[in-house]
Amino acid sequence: MNSLKLITHWCPSNILAKNAKVKQFALIILNQPIKHLEIFNRLWANASFRYCADGGSNQLYDTFKHDKHKLRLYVPDEIGGDLDSLRPDVREFYESMDVKITKVAEQDSTDFQKVISLLKEKEEQVGKVFDIVALPAIGGRFDQTMQNINILYTMLDEVERRTILVSDDSLTILLDKGTHHIHCQPDYEGPTCGLIPIGAPATLTTRGGECVIKIDPKYYNTVNHKCHFGGMVSTSNAIAQDLIEVETDSPLVWTIELKETQKIGQDIDENYVEDDDE
Repeated sequence: MNSLKLITHWCPSNILAKNAKVKQFALIILNQPIKHLEIFNRLWANASFRYCADGGSNQLYDTFKHDKHKLRLYVPDEIGGDLDSLRPDVREFYESMDVKITKVAEQDSTDFQKVISLLKEKEEQVGKVFDIVALPAIGGRFDQTMQNINILYTMLDEVERRTILVSDDSLTILLDKGTHHIHCQPDYEGPTCGLIPIGAPATLTTRGGECVIKIDPKYYNTVNHKCHFGGMVSTSNAIAQDLIEVETDSPLVWTIELKETQKIGQDIDENYVEDDDE
């Protein structure tokens, strides 16, 4: 009898789909400029809860400060963090809009992590767990980018939720050790993608007609590919099919570029699949 293999299914770009059939998620706005409003608008519309992590409130305010209607429309549910970056004028405005502002004083976590702790308090109240989507999460200061990637690792044991980092150009997730099917939407994302081992080497296998990653000019399927810093790192690849299968013996960052942001306004595949045994 063949043993069952647990395959984890992913379709992270569905968070951007119109009327997305995706697990409910909390959107956390981080302290980077919001440049692509198409991405922001869709995430805001699809989110169940909306948070600003400290200076993220300044970014949200500054994005819409010249449009009073939108400024009052895009109001977060809560602002949290140590609040050392929250400007007085921004605080005054959101207080006038009855936004909850919560100071988390301890200094051993980032504002992103502080907001996650506030989300967990909300989850206890409503009795459910939400996925986490952070925007803009990649870019700006390199140390902040690495800290955001580190949060993917700190959240890895929370198997009931997924954390997705969204930037102007890409979606980034963390694959735990095991086998994963990543359902891509080529009309919307890609072709460039990467599989990056951060923190520890990984032995990587991508296989089959269902899974092809292309490095120009030839297609290839990797088998037991040693992937580590100081050696080969699998970046600047290109997806060749909609379904990518990845098997890894260590956590591995998957990142894929987003195409032109106006495509977000188009209906895309909204079939979402949960983890399943095959």
